[in-house]
Amino acid sequence: MDGFTIALASDRIARLPADYLSLTIDTSLVLGGHWWSSIRGTREGLALEKVEPINLRSPQLSAYARLLAPAMLRIGGTEADRVGYRIAKKGRKGEQASKAEPEATPDRELILKKKLWKRINAFAQEAGFGILFVVSTGPLDRDRSGSWMACNARKLIEYTVRKGFPVLAWELGNEVNGYLFTQGFRNRVSAARYVEDFGVFSRLVRELHPGSLAVGPASSVWPVIGEPNPIIPALGKSLSMAQSDVISWHYYPQQSSRGMLANRRASERMLLDPRRLDSVRKLSRAIAKAARGRQVWMTESGHALYGGEKGLSDTYLSSLWWLDELGLLAREGVSRVFRQSLVGADYGLLDQSTFAPRPDYYASFLWKKLMGRVVFAGPSVEGPDRRIRAYYHSSAKKQGSGCLLVVSLRNSPSRIFLPAPIIERYVVEPLDGLRSTRMMLNGVILDEDLLFKWGKKKTCRKYRISEPAYGDRDGAAVSTTFELPSYSYAFLILHTGL
Repeated sequence: MDGFTIALASDRIARLPADYLSLTIDTSLVLGGHWWSSIRGTREGLALEKVEPINLRSPQLSAYARLLAPAMLRIGGTEADRVGYRIAKKGRKGEQASKAEPEATPDRELILKKKLWKRINAFAQEAGFGILFVVSTGPLDRDRSGSWMACNARKLIEYTVRKGFPVLAWELGNEVNGYLFTQGFRNRVSAARYVEDFGVFSRLVRELHPGSLAVGPASSVWPVIGEPNPIIPALGKSLSMAQSDVISWHYYPQQSSRGMLANRRASERMLLDPRRLDSVRKLSRAIAKAARGRQVWMTESGHALYGGEKGLSDTYLSSLWWLDELGLLAREGVSRVFRQSLVGADYGLLDQSTFAPRPDYYASFLWKKLMGRVVFAGPSVEGPDRRIRAYYHSSAKKQGSGCLLVVSLRNSPSRIFLPAPIIERYVVEPLDGLRSTRMMLNGVILDEDLLFKWGKKKTCRKYRISEPAYGDRDGAAVSTTFELPSYSYAFLILHTGL
C-alpha cells in the first residue's frame, strides 16, 4: 500500500463567509420555463421542452434545504434574461395595474408575479437562506440604442425593499458574454455596453437597496480558454463598478450529452485527472486579478453544463470533483460558490421528482458541518503521485482543532501519515462503484439519520465517528495515520491546538 505524508501549515490565507457554499434554483424551474429533461439537444441555450414549476411549498424540499443553511439562494439562469416582473402597486381605491406592466409574449414567455415572488422569499426565509436574484438585461429590457432600461428592475427592487424580503444581492444578467448564442447575433452585448449598463445598475441598487450588493457580469468561463467575449477585465478596471460591488462568473468543467460539444466518454476520466481539476486554479487567479480587490463569486457551478449528465452528475463520482473544487476555490480566495443546483435535472443535490438527497448533497452537508471558515495555506502532500489532494481549514465543529479534507483519486487504498492526532473521522466511499448512488461512512451504509440526527451520540456510535485510539490515560494522542480507500474522501478533525 502506497504511503502519503501530509504536512499542515499555520498560515491563514482567507476567511470565508458562513454561506461560502451557496445554492441555486434555476429561473426556468421556478417559473415553469424550458428546463432540462430526458430530451437531448438545446435551442438558444435552453432545453427543448417546458416543465411545471417546482413546488416551493413542499415540506420535504424545505426540510432538506434547511439542513444546508446558512446559504445564499440564487434565482437565475438563461431564462432570467427573458422575465418580466408584474409587481403592480394598486392605489388606495384599487386602480388597475399600469399598462406598462409586462405581459407574456413569444419573446418573453415568463412573468414573475407578486404572488410567486412572495412564495420564493418565504421559501428562502423558512430555509434560512438569503437571496441573490438575477435581474433581466435581455433584449426586451433594452432601448433602441441597446442601453439597458432600469424600469423593469426598479419596481421589483422597490417592492422587495418595502416588504423586507431577504434579498442580499442583485446580479445584472446571466452569462451576458454568451448572448451571441442565447439571444442571437443582433442582441449580443459588448463589454463596453455592459460596463455602461452596470454603472446604471450599481447606482440603482445603492439608491434603492443600500444594504444589498450589486453583482455581475455572471460570465461563462470555459475550461482552458477562459472567458469568451470577455467582459470581466473591462468591468473590473472601470469606474462603473464600485469597490463594494462583486465580480461573478460561471464554471462547468464539461458539457453534458445535451450539448453539441459533449464527449461522454471523457466525462469520468476528466473528473479523476488532477491536471483537469487544477485548471480552474489558473482561471480563478486571472479573474481575481481582474477584480482588483473586489469580492469574487462563482454564481453557478455544476458537474456538467446543460443539466448535468445522467449516470455521472447524480452519482458518487461527482462528489470527488465537487469537494475538490470547493477546497481549491476557497484557497484561491473565491468568497462564495453557488452550486447549480439545489434541486433540478441531473446535477441537482436533490432529485427533482422525489426531493431525495443525492451523493453530492451528503458531501455538501458534511462540508457545511465540518469545514470551518478559516482557510490555511497548503497543505503539502508527499507521495508517489498527485492523486491524493488535501485542503485544511479550521474546524466548524470543535474549538482548538482543524479540519482536513482529503480526496483520493486513486484506484487503490493509501496509507496517510498526519502531523496531528485524529479526533473524529468521516471516511466516505461508494457502496458499489464510482457510479453508485449509495455510500458508506466509516464502513457503515450511509442513511438519512446522519442528516436529521446529526451530532446525536447514537449517530456517532453507529458511524464510528469518534476516533477510538485518541487519548490514553494521560491524555496523549496516539492516532496519526489512517487508511484511505480507493476513490474516497475523508473529513478529519485533528487536534492541532488552533
